[in-house]
Amino acid sequence: MSEKTKSDRSRMGLSKLDLVFLVVIVASIVVIMNLRSNRAPADTPALFAQNLTLPEASQKSAATGKPVLVYATASWCGPCQSFKRGALSDPEVEKVIVERTLPVYLDIDKESDAAGRLGIMTIPRMIVLRDNQIVAQHVGGMSSAQTIAFINEHAGEVANAPAEISSGD
Repeated sequence: MSEKTKSDRSRMGLSKLDLVFLVVIVASIVVIMNLRSNRAPADTPALFAQNLTLPEASQKSAATGKPVLVYATASWCGPCQSFKRGALSDPEVEKVIVERTLPVYLDIDKESDAAGRLGIMTIPRMIVLRDNQIVAQHVGGMSSAQTIAFINEHAGEVANAPAEISSGD
């Protein structure tokens, strides 16, 4: 091989061995990411142990004055699973939510009618309802501190307050 061919090849950048190595690295990253994302769905957090449906919670809300907190999720939603494994499994978050609200676990695939009535287009989503009206929403996961702050801020709002949507950005 001439010196000119060798210098042309070195200017092109990657040799065949370099390309093979690069492909192996990229493939490994894809496999690892796929394995991590295919974990089983997280268990339903204990704070939803009452298994309240939206109509049941709305009825209890009318009697007690507590707002309804809807957690909209799906088994295939990675951020939803992270939120369930994280903040929603924190005992402090559970205490605040159970004391201040009537929590409803809404699987949008199993309860698509309720999800549609609430206008749920993206998940995870936390919705605070008072008198069957949305008074606050948060789209995306939150830390424990953010979840507690969201509940503390919105669990006492009046029913006629405008709906507010925040995002985890």
